[in-house]
Amino acid sequence: MTFDPRTRVPIRILPKTIDAACYNRISLALARLGEPLNVEIGALRMIIRVERRLWVACSLVNEIPLMAWVNFQVGGRGLHEPVPCQVRLYHFHASLLMGHAPQLLANKLDLRLEQYGNRLRWRSPAVTPLTRREGPSPRRGV
Repeated sequence: MTFDPRTRVPIRILPKTIDAACYNRISLALARLGEPLNVEIGALRMIIRVERRLWVACSLVNEIPLMAWVNFQVGGRGLHEPVPCQVRLYHFHASLLMGHAPQLLANKLDLRLEQYGNRLRWRSPAVTPLTRREGPSPRRGV
């Protein structure tokens, strides 16, 4: 499923904000699992291709693009602040789905991260994971 939003004329372009927690979870999944990610949302009968700058939702039946989230404005924002973006609608019923899709996408990616043990895709050999020690700290007596 390859899609370039510049090659299709949307029916409508809407300003939208993505909840900060939702956007951050999706960004974390991209960082840990790599990009692009193809995520099937069975409840909405769509598949969403997630890339850093573009999320595209297509129909599961015939892979027609339904909507795309583009132009994420992440610069200069706090992690707790919602992310403004644009939603480009390519199907007349897409507006009914656009409110639910990002949260369902984040939930699916959370499950995928749990399945892979929430580990990084590329683990540097120079990084040692910290583990909690049992008993007193060796520096307490100093």
